[in-house]
Amino acid sequence: MFLWALCFPLSEILMDSYGAVALSALRLILSSSILLLLWWKIEGFVVLCHAPWKRGTVIGGIGFGIGSILLLIGQEISDPVTPAIAVAMMPVAGAALEVWLDGRKLNSILVMGIVVAILGGWVAAGVSDDDPASATQASIVGMILCLAAVVLFAWATRATTKGLSELSHLGRCTITLIGAMLVNGVIFAFGLMLHSPYTAIGATDIVSLSMLLFSGLAGMALSQLLWIRGAATLGILVASVHMNAVPFYVMIIVVLALSAHWQWLQALGGVLVLIGVLLTQLSARIRSD
Repeated sequence: MFLWALCFPLSEILMDSYGAVALSALRLILSSSILLLLWWKIEGFVVLCHAPWKRGTVIGGIGFGIGSILLLIGQEISDPVTPAIAVAMMPVAGAALEVWLDGRKLNSILVMGIVVAILGGWVAAGVSDDDPASATQASIVGMILCLAAVVLFAWATRATTKGLSELSHLGRCTITLIGAMLVNGVIFAFGLMLHSPYTAIGATDIVSLSMLLFSGLAGMALSQLLWIRGAATLGILVASVHMNAVPFYVMIIVVLALSAHWQWLQALGGVLVLIGVLLTQLSARIRSD
């Protein structure tokens, strides 16, 4: 989540000249290409040939590809707060999937952890009872699209960890990101034909290319690999609770790198998320015992 959070301040800079769809497509090309080469180098060409490419690319294309586009459109037609609120609901989507598909039983500690983590995510994103207008100004349609994206992310994570179990974590991550890249590539091509500003290719100076390379490799390839590995160990529900800490991580990054002011409200949100994480993982440990 910390590596993923690095992408947000970099995106703010890059999107001064890059279109959002173009930026997403370029990052996916970089991340999936390096992961594919790494997968080939470590596990060999035979493993790649026998991999479930159809199943993997469908999961990645629908869940991570369409999901990212829905989140992007939802933010565009509403406001930047809306995706943060929607992402904070990821544990609810994870819980619903595990209860519905895996027969998981909810206990009081787990429910308490989810609620505290969601509250912390909202506070860290700048949404609180002291500022109700920040929630009411969001477009209903934008919120629906963002929530749909969150459900798709949760479904794709579960489908990747459980439906591609014959692959290594590297293989699962690579094959699904390639699916996301293909979907984003198709959307990018249609955008080019329609002369959409979201497909604009921006600055190509060394600083911009370095930021693009770093965000694609560390912020997407490595973070996605760690996410799939962590979700396979913790389960989608407990892993998704960690997403609520992203706004807090972003604040730390901009304070250290861009000399922004420390926000105590976001720090409080980070503490609440940490408590929620501890409660959900305590619940998981009690359940395993």
